[in-house]
Parts: sequence; structure tokens; C-alpha cells
Amino acid sequence: MAKIILEDQQAALLLGATEDGIQVDMAYEGQVGLAAGLCEVIARRLVEDEDFRQELLDQVQKNAAGDY
Repeated sequence: MAKIILEDQQAALLLGATEDGIQVDMAYEGQVGLAAGLCEVIARRLVEDEDFRQELLDQVQKNAAGDY
């Protein structure tokens, strides 16, 4: 896996596929700011909101099929 170095006030979602679904982790550098706050909201929705997760997975399938 590539090493990612975040700068101050940057955040990232780290997504992985598991047998049980999607694994969601978050990393941030510096104080919790806008970027980290947004990542936290998105991560929570991915984990807790089945409709949101399914909507994203449906879009991934459309993208893979070339249906942007």
C-alpha cells in the first residue's frame, strides 16, 4: 500500500472491501477542521445508512459500465 502523508488540515477516507461489506477508516492531520468533519460525516453515513451506501454502490456499477 502506498504511504500517504497528509498536510495540516487535510483528511482522507480509507475504504476497503471486506466479506461483510465496506470497511471505512479516516485519517487527518492537525486539528479537526472542515476536511476531517466532512470525512467523519461521510464515513458515518457509509456505515450507518444502507440507502446511502447502496446509492453509491449503484453509481459505482453504472460508472464501471460506462453509464456516467
